[in-house]
Amino acid sequence: MATFYIGMKLGSTATHIYKPGNGIVLREASLIAMPTNLKVKDVKAIGNDAKKIIGKVSDNITIYSPISSGLIQYDDLAIAMLKEFLRKVFPNKKIGQNIKAILSAPLGISASEKKQLETVCFKAGIADVYIIPDVLCYALGSGIDIKSNSAHLVANVGSDTTNIATISNHSIIKGFNFSIGGSIVSVAIAKYIEETYNINIGLEQADKVKIEICSLFENYAATMDIVGINKQTQLKDKITISSTELYPIVKHYYSKIAEAINSIIQSSDPEVVSDIIENGIHFYGGGTNIVGFERFMANETKFKINMADISGANMIGTGELIKYPQLLKKILKNN
Repeated sequence: MATFYIGMKLGSTATHIYKPGNGIVLREASLIAMPTNLKVKDVKAIGNDAKKIIGKVSDNITIYSPISSGLIQYDDLAIAMLKEFLRKVFPNKKIGQNIKAILSAPLGISASEKKQLETVCFKAGIADVYIIPDVLCYALGSGIDIKSNSAHLVANVGSDTTNIATISNHSIIKGFNFSIGGSIVSVAIAKYIEETYNINIGLEQADKVKIEICSLFENYAATMDIVGINKQTQLKDKITISSTELYPIVKHYYSKIAEAINSIIQSSDPEVVSDIIENGIHFYGGGTNIVGFERFMANETKFKINMADISGANMIGTGELIKYPQLLKKILKNN
């Protein structure tokens, strides 16, 4: 029986699956819609289909996110979701013992969290799963030579977590993840609008505000009309929001990311810092897609900033590990 290898990311916002020779073959929202009784047999929609019905279903249907911060929150729901995604990737094959996966996962997960991820993958139909830190997958996928003695600092700003690490010689020298990412900023924007204007907007609309008008330039001038539900009248209400009034929120969260990066640099050996001065800081992830990010981080860290110009670098990195099994073995041994 032939063996099929895939690269995979179970993200809080989206799940990605990579197939050698085909690239990224699946990008789906990490969502599952079902009755609040959590009976998997009653699933209504999964992935992008579940995302399309947010806010458009009856009160007895809830849309769950089985993954949070790259970790499993609802085992049965995560299994059902992953099974469906694997059916889409392998429509003409029976899911079973012939699938092996490289799973790109957050830094610092515990032994029990790792075991939980493995169990979900096994029950979804994956025979073997190799869990590799996100930052190493991103570095590999963007062409950083992780085999060399030269140290690199890599930061992945994701949806609800940021992973930061110094890497060299197939290994993570120092690294950690913390709960700040792009969706955290969107939640803060929605909360600000509710508290300031007494209007509720959905997270999707808050995310749209962040993408379209938010900036890390203090004097950036942009406005956007927003329609939400007035909490007092329970009717539609429209306001105009500006980038300048949202700037303190955006700056607050991105300053924390800069502080974390400065912290890991300050605690690193002089030889590592010397390499970072030469190589710069490598940024990845959807949370970096905000106007002014590069200049803001350069000002806050005083280091050269390298922005990823490769979409799906972490999935490409899993492909490199599938292609070079000896490299995979060294990474598994050293981390």
